[in-house]
Amino acid sequence: MKKKKIFVCCTEQSGENICFNILKRINHNDIEIDGVCGKRSEKFLTNKFYDISEFKSIGLIEIILSLRKYIKMISTLKSKILNKNYDLIICIDSPDFNYNLVKKLRKQQFSKKIIQIVAPTVWAWRASRAIKFSKLYDEIFLLFDFEKNYFNYPIINTTFIGHPVFHIKKRIKKNNYKYISFLLGSRENEINKLFDYFDKLEQYISSNKINYHIFIPTLPHLVDIIKFRTRNWKTVTFISSEIDLFDKYYDDVFISITCSGTASLEIAKRNIPQVVIYKLNFTTELILRHLVKVKNACLLNIISEKMIIPEVVNSQLTNRNLKEIFEKLLKSEDFRNNQIKNINSYLPYIETNESPYDISAKKILSLI
Repeated sequence: MKKKKIFVCCTEQSGENICFNILKRINHNDIEIDGVCGKRSEKFLTNKFYDISEFKSIGLIEIILSLRKYIKMISTLKSKILNKNYDLIICIDSPDFNYNLVKKLRKQQFSKKIIQIVAPTVWAWRASRAIKFSKLYDEIFLLFDFEKNYFNYPIINTTFIGHPVFHIKKRIKKNNYKYISFLLGSRENEINKLFDYFDKLEQYISSNKINYHIFIPTLPHLVDIIKFRTRNWKTVTFISSEIDLFDKYYDDVFISITCSGTASLEIAKRNIPQVVIYKLNFTTELILRHLVKVKNACLLNIISEKMIIPEVVNSQLTNRNLKEIFEKLLKSEDFRNNQIKNINSYLPYIETNESPYDISAKKILSLI
């Protein structure tokens, strides 16, 4: 029997984790998979056209500056998809890049099924994307049940799969921990923007002789960059890209300083108290201030409509502000305990009773 052909397009780390866990649940004796992904997922692909490390832009200004590169990538991928006429296209996260790829395909009369895993955050900004996506995609897999209200159109199907934090385990609560974790971001651009703040925190830890090592979980292609940038740190620093061992290492994490994004939700699910930081280009921040409908960066803060997890972001991100909240997180047990208590009261809003990867794999196999 002729193998079915799937094309997967995954251009960022949060999507890569989803991609890997879904693809490993698919029988590859019957299906051939090509596309774009990261290092973990590539073993499931027959042909890999780009790696997620080639998608480095964040923010409106950075994306505009990289526009020519992305247009060329979309054109290349469009040609490969049309030439091979895949039976199913799976787009994961990266809604803007994927939308433009799918739009090009539909203009060329590509009629096979196309699904999007992780809906664009139309509830936060650019609500008009909901109808635009509905006109191009056959189905959208939703991480949050409330998103069904935004994609309630007869021209598209939706499947609520739940959030991937379903699989993450709470760290073991104990009296003595070894690490303070620094999550610097999954892109080199994020590391470049935030590193000076992490650097100042390391100086604070070492100068005050705070008895913790630093743990930096990261991706393989970022290890050397981080090693170079932390080469003069006095605090013992453990840098790891061993994703399969992260659960073990996180068991020893006391508190975390976390780059905003999926990582902050993962840290929350692990029940590690944290401070979230982020820095957009100043021009991007000014533009988004007038477009974004939500006030907070963390999803749990958005859902709860209160500051469960402290955020120091954009123009508020200064060394003084960060040091102040870091000291509070480090020294106040009540502050840490209240954060974890509030986190656990809102986590049920984003979780399902079944693995989102199992739900996704079953649905994909029914579509092909």
